[in-house]
Amino acid sequence: MRLHHVGIVVPKIQDSLGEITKYIKFETIGLPTPVGSQKVNICFLKIGEPFLELIEPIEESSPISEFAKKGGGIHHLCFEVKDIHQ
Repeated sequence: MRLHHVGIVVPKIQDSLGEITKYIKFETIGLPTPVGSQKVNICFLKIGEPFLELIEPIEESSPISEFAKKGGGIHHLCFEVKDIHQ
């Protein structure tokens, strides 16, 4: 098992990228990608391992909308495993 990424809720991905890239140089910055089922956009940032994942709500009814309004923060840790069913 290894830590794949840390998910961080932010109010706006573009605003957060502008701030965070002042202090951290990333190997790659993915394009914001919609996840319709969760009503969010996500953006992966590679700094090595693990990745950082920025998550912004795109609708008021998003499950993370209230968290983002309060400033956001660490939302989840995602682990990669050999067999998820085990």
